[in-house]
Amino acid sequence: MTPTDLLSRRGFLAGCAALATAPALAAGPGDAPRIASLDYGLANTAMALGVTPVGLAAAAHWKDWVVEPPLPRSVVDIGRDREVNLELLASLRPELILATPYVQALRSRLEDIAPVLSLAIYTPDGNPLERSYAAARSLGERLGREREARQFLDEADAFLADCAARVARAKPGPALLINFMDSRHARVYGAQGLYQDVLDRIGVTNAWDGPTTYWGFQTIGLEQLATKAGPDTTIIAFEPIPGDVEPTLAQSPLWTQLPPIAEGRYAVLPSVLTFGTVPAALRFAQLFTDHVDPEGRR
Repeated sequence: MTPTDLLSRRGFLAGCAALATAPALAAGPGDAPRIASLDYGLANTAMALGVTPVGLAAAAHWKDWVVEPPLPRSVVDIGRDREVNLELLASLRPELILATPYVQALRSRLEDIAPVLSLAIYTPDGNPLERSYAAARSLGERLGREREARQFLDEADAFLADCAARVARAKPGPALLINFMDSRHARVYGAQGLYQDVLDRIGVTNAWDGPTTYWGFQTIGLEQLATKAGPDTTIIAFEPIPGDVEPTLAQSPLWTQLPPIAEGRYAVLPSVLTFGTVPAALRFAQLFTDHVDPEGRR
């Protein structure tokens, strides 16, 4: 099955690290290890390798931020990532808990329940896509899914190469990638973030060359977009958008006179897990490439 076939079914999108020294989890034929995750991105990667968590932090909001694949109803919501219901988590009898340094303060309490695999994706050193690949390999090792991890990453490379070829044909101008906070402020995405790494892989210039946090974004006033929104720039906004934003902006001279807005180079794309891992990178690449090359969509 080709990467395009996988993506056309949304299945492929279903689908450095601090690896503990414990061996791979034992599982019988057809069995999957019992894992819980405090991070959407790691859960998303585990699912791409064929392992669905029994418990997940903030599972109720998966549909808003991760979107695909749909989270099975069997996955138990164990509370917020830094306010985990430890009693409920323990009752699920996980064999392994996936976490990131973001929840390091909880680690000793989590280790009372099960071994913890903490994988760092977003760090001051940047390179979240490279770290996401490393995390997938580490998860493959720990979950007994090394073959699945290799196949998943090989297909990811092939898919990103296909997106790069489509982008080269489409020749889009620079892009500004934003999430609206309200009608006056947005997060703009740039250096050190997952979106930037994907833009680099598929050959797109990011129009935002200003500073960012190591999470790859900066919160700005919308007036700051005027300095970056050149005559060939496209503005891409991601859902969700607060309900009052678009009606307010439609009446804003500042917004409507930006060249990309005035000339129709503006689009709203479905939500992508901003601080995700390889599956989120592939979802972003697919949505962006389909937008700039709609005729090549499959």
